[in-house]
Amino acid sequence: MQTKVNKLKPSGFVQTSTGGKFGATAPIRSTPTKPDYNRTGYKKDFSKNQQRKVFADYISEEEAAAGCEDKSMFTAVLRINPKNYQECFVDHPKGTDYPDVLVLGFDRNRAMQGDIVTVKIKDREEYIVNYPEYVKWWELNKTTERKSRRMDNNSNKSEKRCLRNEMEDNGVGKDEVPDSCLIMVGAVVRINAEKHFRVAAGKLQLMPNSANPNVLFIACDSRIPRILIPKTEVDNEFLTRPKDFEKFLYTAKISGWRPESVYADGHLVKLLGMSGEIEAETERIVYENQIDHREFTDECLESLPITSAEDWKIPQEEFDYRRDFRNEIVFTIDPKTARDLDDALHANHIDDCDGKGTPGLEIGVHIADVSFFLKEGTELDRWAAERGNSTYLSQIVIPMLPRILCEQLCSLNPGVDRLAFSTVFKMTYEAELKDVWFGRSIIRSRVKLAYEHAQDFIENQEKDFTAEELPDISDGCTPFEIKEKTLMLHRVAQILRKNRENNGALRIEQPRLKFALDEEKRPQGVSVYEYKDSNKLIEEFMLLANMEVAKKIESSFPDHALLRNHPPPKEKMMADVAKQCDQIGFPLDGMTSGLLSTSLQKYQGNSRLAMCIRMVISSLTIRPMQRANYFCTFGKELGFYHHYALNVDRYTHFTSPIRRYPDVIVHRQLAAALDYCPDSDRDGKEIQEICNHCNDTKLASKEASESSAALYFGVFIHQTGKMMCRAVVLGVMDLSFDVLVVEYGIVKRVYVDDMDRIFDTSMKNLTLKWPADPNAETGNKDAFSTIIEMCSVITVILTPVKDVDVCATMVRPTLEQREVLKCPLKDMLAHGSTILDA
Repeated sequence: MQTKVNKLKPSGFVQTSTGGKFGATAPIRSTPTKPDYNRTGYKKDFSKNQQRKVFADYISEEEAAAGCEDKSMFTAVLRINPKNYQECFVDHPKGTDYPDVLVLGFDRNRAMQGDIVTVKIKDREEYIVNYPEYVKWWELNKTTERKSRRMDNNSNKSEKRCLRNEMEDNGVGKDEVPDSCLIMVGAVVRINAEKHFRVAAGKLQLMPNSANPNVLFIACDSRIPRILIPKTEVDNEFLTRPKDFEKFLYTAKISGWRPESVYADGHLVKLLGMSGEIEAETERIVYENQIDHREFTDECLESLPITSAEDWKIPQEEFDYRRDFRNEIVFTIDPKTARDLDDALHANHIDDCDGKGTPGLEIGVHIADVSFFLKEGTELDRWAAERGNSTYLSQIVIPMLPRILCEQLCSLNPGVDRLAFSTVFKMTYEAELKDVWFGRSIIRSRVKLAYEHAQDFIENQEKDFTAEELPDISDGCTPFEIKEKTLMLHRVAQILRKNRENNGALRIEQPRLKFALDEEKRPQGVSVYEYKDSNKLIEEFMLLANMEVAKKIESSFPDHALLRNHPPPKEKMMADVAKQCDQIGFPLDGMTSGLLSTSLQKYQGNSRLAMCIRMVISSLTIRPMQRANYFCTFGKELGFYHHYALNVDRYTHFTSPIRRYPDVIVHRQLAAALDYCPDSDRDGKEIQEICNHCNDTKLASKEASESSAALYFGVFIHQTGKMMCRAVVLGVMDLSFDVLVVEYGIVKRVYVDDMDRIFDTSMKNLTLKWPADPNAETGNKDAFSTIIEMCSVITVILTPVKDVDVCATMVRPTLEQREVLKCPLKDMLAHGSTILDA
């Protein structure tokens, strides 16, 4: 008889005779029945009717509504500091020209990252002192010396004092200190919507009290509370040999969180594997970011009109009404490893672009017609809507649609007929748009170019490329024709980009790691992804198509069109960033997207120094930026539609329906606007709910992708060993400082708590004292000090630590490194230094 394998039990252990769902034991005999123990592990006090509560009870919906009405409360999305779970933030109820409201310690009241909560504003005495502004105010208005001996207990950050401390220590009046010197503090009193799934990855640990009927689950994400798991769910060996399980990762789901417990209650869901292994860590990332990675069910696939991609042909009736572009030289430009090809282009010279005989160009943007296969209301449509988008990790893609669609029937693969939804532009040679045509179409791509091929065309315009240098080209098309079409598109894209920038469009560069993987999907090399002219070519035409489609669907369905907006940055934070940039020698104007874009353009260039300066400025300017979001026009004012970064009044997503569900809805709305089909029965409220969900899934996928890159970088460092790198200081604290590792564009925190150091709060710098070293180079053996401030250039060592983590450490500087430290970035720029390129 074959033994049933327990998928939730670590391999290498024998199934216990009393094994349950997780190879668990029967109730532990040593667990006492009297006196009784509760889930927190504390002995019940039967002399009292109720335990002492750690958290406040939630208020009712009616009480929350009344509090919001009288302005003593407000609704917001909770954000938890990943480096300090006791510190949370919500947007200020008065708008973005005020700093975020702080929620500290137990005032978080069991809410999780991303939850929509009702926050009660605390008394002004509890507000946190904005230390730099407060010190300035004190110096201008007070003659006595300020005492600052007591720190507030609700945060572990230095100089985080509440106004009450200042009232007691320095005798200031409650209403004497101006609002600009204080940060509002609130407390969560109700969770309106649990946006977090309450699922986490982590490890198991025994409770200190062996009689406790639970074990402790410690999530890898510090924002997740510790979770009590019944002993009946864990393996018997864990209770006797817990060290054997130290590296195993599990997932757990929170089932409840009682107000009298600092721990949440929950149960185990799945065994992921050994921590430190890529597969287990990848699955941890997926679970932590709540990504749905289940296989599509048979019921989903049954809703498709086909069962095999090889057997499917375009129905004859589609040829009767679609525009046929198969005689055009259509081609795709994508990442080399892409398998889901959403978009293709064609370009032609035409004799009349405006109906007046003006010669110009016809440029077609052809997008996969996913809505032909994905019918509204089917089981597959529900799955796609739930997933919201595809998720791209370093080594795998979790697709929004089944692979038969995203890699075969919908993908605009070369040499085969494909259904498309096209946007065709007629424009002058100066890229002045004269006409736009929308419609369903049939295309036949000639070649699948990678960005590298297109870039090669752009950089070597006089070269005669051979067929051997390019991917397979179909239908008798030549490399020369493909090159000429690419260059035609490139020239127009350059003009379009320049026009957008002149009109106030903004793009903040964010470094992205690119990995070279072996056959086992393990990293063999890493570099920063370069955003080149070939990328910009595609981006310009996708932006143009999205903007024109947005105008069309909004004019046709003004009460329920699906658009995408981008709110302006938080004013107070942006003003602070502008001030900070001015202090470090890189002034910028953040009043509008156009002025900010103009400021950033001053630091363009291909040198390592220019790239580093852009990275530093980008890391600062990205902080006050708000996220772009999908929304439904129902009930919205026109001013709400504006897209800050693009500086346009209408924008949507139309160009990637294979990997984004909002694009599918936009395709359906465009089809209805062109009278291909009736409009959907979904009303504005339902579309807005879909938008809200897709905003959440898009953010989760972005965070998962970033976590995956960090994981693979960690694996790479563990394989290669310690690595010495140049780094630029981004921010200074009293016990640490953040650095940007120049070569890889990653940010790491360097801790100095075991060193002799002096933190100057007013100057925002840290003096590190290095002891004498008889083994150091000549002239560097004696003790010395170095000053660490923003934009200092230092040398760090990236070191592999537990599992796949990487830490950055500043080592005792050599004489050369000490000289570099004396020259911050602004001085390097002024003197044309090539230190960073060395």
